[in-house]
Amino acid sequence: MRLATFAQANPDGPSEDSAAQHSFAAAMEAATAYAEQPDGWLTFAGPSGSGKTYLAAAIANRQIELGSPALFITAADLLDYLRSGFDDDSEIPFVDLFDQVRSASLLVLDDLPTRPATPWTQERLFQLLAWRHSERLPTVITLRGDPNRLDEFLLTRVESPDGFGSLYRLGRATVGPGRLMGAIPGNMRRRMTFDAFDPEGNGGLSDYEQRSLRSAKAYVQRWANSPNGWLSLHGPYGVGKTHLAVAAAAERENRGDEVFFATVADLLDYLRATFAPDSPISHDDLLDRIRTADVLILDDMGAERSTPFAEDKLFQIVGYRYEERLPTIITTSHQIEEIAAARPRIASRLQDPLVVTEWPIEAPDYRQGGARR
Repeated sequence: MRLATFAQANPDGPSEDSAAQHSFAAAMEAATAYAEQPDGWLTFAGPSGSGKTYLAAAIANRQIELGSPALFITAADLLDYLRSGFDDDSEIPFVDLFDQVRSASLLVLDDLPTRPATPWTQERLFQLLAWRHSERLPTVITLRGDPNRLDEFLLTRVESPDGFGSLYRLGRATVGPGRLMGAIPGNMRRRMTFDAFDPEGNGGLSDYEQRSLRSAKAYVQRWANSPNGWLSLHGPYGVGKTHLAVAAAAERENRGDEVFFATVADLLDYLRATFAPDSPISHDDLLDRIRTADVLILDDMGAERSTPFAEDKLFQIVGYRYEERLPTIITTSHQIEEIAAARPRIASRLQDPLVVTEWPIEAPDYRQGGARR
């Protein structure tokens, strides 16, 4: 990463996703300032390709350009480096190798695992970082995986209340060419806005149907302005449930919230795919990200195939967000009784009026001359 510089960096980062661009811009601003005068700990977390290693390398390169020493090394290489110190023919014993690393004026530790694979690995990394923290030595870390999976000791140091440690979360994992996991598809974001939602439809709607659409739009707009609890939009296909959910999600994303949007069927496919060897994100990391997103949109609940896996994962997500009261929108074309028959544990939470506002939309399918989709 010798060529990594702030001057050559794209200020929007490597992603076309607006939320990812926003987080990258904030991280780059912090990295640029840190590179001029390193102080404290700076940590970047995110999937492969989110730009975290580039920013870390640019910090090291800038310090070297200013004439100050900086050690850039991946966690895997560091551990191999330390293991070599135990070899009989090693020119430098382990103790000296370890001291060189832990005493570096600026250490940039790339690709630190959130869950070290072995006790030896965990102990060495803990010793290194605990010593550097106690000595208040400038340290830049890039994390592989969700920071919430870090040991509590490290988590409280990479993001500390006293400001010594700052954590920046970058990017989203991809699920295919140009597709970002949990991102609102660009064509939907462009089409499904509050301004484009027309309660008049194509004409021919009754006064009752128009009132239903107007009231649904007004309520979802208020919710998007200040999310409070959960919102369950239900009604036949084509009445505008997804349109309103996307509009609300885009509004929250524009205000800096992390939004995860997916049909329930796609979300379950994402989770299943994490078990593949080439998955860009681990199962636990993706599940945590879905459960803890600032805003979660579960679109078309009930259309997915009912399996033990689906039941278990949905309950983990719904149960966590219910207990934490995290803003969530659910759209469904099914009656709550139908959901209860298949998933009673989930349905019981969707029926709690202290958390969930149920909003029925009663209008004909827009594609057949009625309301907005």
